[in-house]
Amino acid sequence: MSHLSSTTDVGAVFDSFGTDTLGTVFPNARTLHDVIPDADVRAAKLVVSDYLRDLGVADTDFIAAESKRIVNDAMEQMATDPKANGKRLRKVAIRLTVKKLAKWVHAIEVENDATDHPIPAGIIGAHLPELLNQHPEGFLSESPSESFVANAKSKRKAVVPHSKPKEMTKQQLSLLPRWGNHLAEMFGLKGIEKTKPGQSSKSEESNDCSFFSCFNITRSLLGFLTVLTTGTAAAVYWETVANTGFFQYPLVALFVLLFFWIAFSFWTATMGLASILFSSKQKETLSPEDPAYLEGLPRSAILMPIYNEDTTCVMSNLKAVAQSLSSIGAAEKFDLFILSDTTNPDIWLEEERAWAKLVIDLPDDCRVFYRHRPKNISRKAGNIADFCQRWGEHYPFMTVLDADSVMAGETLVEMVRRMVNDSKIGILQVPPTPVNRQSFFARTQQFAAQVYGRVFLEGFALWSECDGNYWGHNAIIRIQPFMEHCDLPVLPGSGPLGGEILSHDFVEAALMRRAGWKICLAHDLQGSYEECPTTMLDYAQRDQRWCQGNMQHMGLLLADGFHPASRLHLSMGVMSYLASPLWLVFLSLSLVAALLSGGAEGSTILGAMAGGLFAATMGMLLLPKAYGLIAMHLRPQPKDTPEIRRRAWLSVLLETGIAILIAPIMMLLHSQFVLATLRGKKVKWNAQQRDDTGVTLSDAIMMHWAHTLIGLIVTVGLVLTVPAFLFWLAPVLIGLVFSVPLSMLLGSLEIGRKLKASNLLVINEEVESPEVLVAQKKAMAKGFRDKHMSPNVDPFQLVLEDPAYLVLHLGILRTADREIPVFRDQLMEIQSMIKKDGLKSLSPQIRFQVQNNRYAMEQLHIQVRAQRIPKSALAYR
Repeated sequence: MSHLSSTTDVGAVFDSFGTDTLGTVFPNARTLHDVIPDADVRAAKLVVSDYLRDLGVADTDFIAAESKRIVNDAMEQMATDPKANGKRLRKVAIRLTVKKLAKWVHAIEVENDATDHPIPAGIIGAHLPELLNQHPEGFLSESPSESFVANAKSKRKAVVPHSKPKEMTKQQLSLLPRWGNHLAEMFGLKGIEKTKPGQSSKSEESNDCSFFSCFNITRSLLGFLTVLTTGTAAAVYWETVANTGFFQYPLVALFVLLFFWIAFSFWTATMGLASILFSSKQKETLSPEDPAYLEGLPRSAILMPIYNEDTTCVMSNLKAVAQSLSSIGAAEKFDLFILSDTTNPDIWLEEERAWAKLVIDLPDDCRVFYRHRPKNISRKAGNIADFCQRWGEHYPFMTVLDADSVMAGETLVEMVRRMVNDSKIGILQVPPTPVNRQSFFARTQQFAAQVYGRVFLEGFALWSECDGNYWGHNAIIRIQPFMEHCDLPVLPGSGPLGGEILSHDFVEAALMRRAGWKICLAHDLQGSYEECPTTMLDYAQRDQRWCQGNMQHMGLLLADGFHPASRLHLSMGVMSYLASPLWLVFLSLSLVAALLSGGAEGSTILGAMAGGLFAATMGMLLLPKAYGLIAMHLRPQPKDTPEIRRRAWLSVLLETGIAILIAPIMMLLHSQFVLATLRGKKVKWNAQQRDDTGVTLSDAIMMHWAHTLIGLIVTVGLVLTVPAFLFWLAPVLIGLVFSVPLSMLLGSLEIGRKLKASNLLVINEEVESPEVLVAQKKAMAKGFRDKHMSPNVDPFQLVLEDPAYLVLHLGILRTADREIPVFRDQLMEIQSMIKKDGLKSLSPQIRFQVQNNRYAMEQLHIQVRAQRIPKSALAYR
């Protein structure tokens, strides 16, 4: 039966299974010493001695005596085995050693409840070698002394809290409003829905989500200015293209749709600047030195969902967050959860080892839990839902981070305080600041977010008020209403536009607001950080995933009961990608109209009115950048340093030029993504590339050859037909024609570092780095240093060879309580493959399955250790 995993039910399947099963008893069998040479007996003792050393036992006398006793016991067991030989002796001896270790570990790690069922209270993990080195006698006794067990249990670390299961409430979401359903029923397009007695529709609840009820002075002014600007521009454009015949109607229709979003963004930024310059309201915050700083705050959860991420980066980010909380005495108010959906078996094992080291390095008041799901159902949304259903009852709030997120302790405490002070807030979103990247492209993104983002966020917060949005991370959520109202529905049809909702955040915010809870933006809070893509290639890959998710939201725009502001947020998400193909169609129609009109009629498109309209449009696109400079100089934030302000205008010019050049490239890429989604092409949501990497010439050509070709063809075509258009389309054509060198230039780390040295595109966090980012960089440096200094060993081989590492893995696996079965025939085939071709012969899928089964891992551990040539102690310590 299974030993280290003796509590698993799967072990019962193999109760009498194994290659070392005792043979038939022969009354006249020879003594075992006649069958097994002394050299094989000595080899068995050496294998057991090596195992005990790897466990952490350092007493040589103890090792010699214990290995001799274990081998003698093994020989007694094999006395009647007709197939006894040296190999089988080593395997039986290792099996007996593992069995003894299992009893020892079980006495320390596992406790029983009132009904005598085992409770996975905690694991000793990396402390196992230390404990056995200090108290080797505990390994000898059948039942370790109470004093020894008490000392060992003091070193245990909980993997997860005690589970309090509770299901999320299933959501019934009609994709049409009530009037739409009535029309559909009237025309027989759908059956008449009958409401059960006592059951009311969501849309008939007391929450007033009508179109007119959501307006206030700010929103009315924003709407009026947007419509007025769009209407005026549309009238001018109508006259401009009056002589294009049939093309006048589609051109004007597209212009109105596209210009509306430009005007909306412009007036949002304008109102944001006005609010920054003329508003004096500031939220009061308590200092960590205040005696009442933590008074009345409940224990909350901080979640970091991960999926095949770089383990060193993830643990460094979490360590920085935990240390920041501990430095202000707030660690006892938060539990940190690593929620792993990792499917790469090697990364999964690295996560476990890194977590074990992290919980030892952190102060005792920091609690960090680790959970791995064997199946990543519903991706990140399912990952969060799994946490809520297992441990949501423990906490009133959860703060959701991304794998690259870092938040200061003061920010996390203030978020909880605001949730406590306003019991109607369902989600509080804190804007994350992009940091830590060095490439030219990343610097433009970081600088733009810091300088221009302020006016847009201020304007967004002004009109959205408490009908805001959720961006999926760096936000705090009230768990109870989230479980009651935010279980994601499944869209009708198949992917990519149907099926499971991919971009869950916008929809969860809409569902929460639909239920009457506030969705607020804490735009005044600092100390929230993330990392951005470092190259256009990485940026495009991320956008391709987001595009498919956002395009799904088209089917939710008319969903019953959604607040008008939520519909606007969903529309903005759709338009962020749909605008690109619309701009492409608009430019193409303009060119065709000019070519077909020709002569004097064609020149009307390029007249004075067109020039003025073009200038106004560009002004509305570029003025918000100037707003950021104005706000920085007239109403600087406390973190705005003189070094940043001194050369900010030059950085703005540089960033603006780059933005103009890459805009047509992103237009074509987004158009490609939208068309692929509409054609039914699904995108794999793999782990993001989060490292600073450059762009090779081959990668740049592969990505941009079509953009270059399109730019050249259009340029040559305009030279031969309508040369006057070259002036107007020069910004578009230059970016396309030179897209390959531009992409390589923007991906350059060397150029990025030179810009930093020249104080260009520099952000405040690089001049005066916050403590939490300093802690993150120190942890990152230490993590990479330890990683490079450690032997380059296959994690699967290491966990099967190192008994301490195996104990850690099986202990974590036991707390998950969700094993993947490995049947007898499968295990026999796997053992045969390892014996013949080694561990490398197993595919990642088989390894992942085996790693999810405690009995299979233990059996392979015994097999590998019995075959292992004794050598120095393993690296896992």
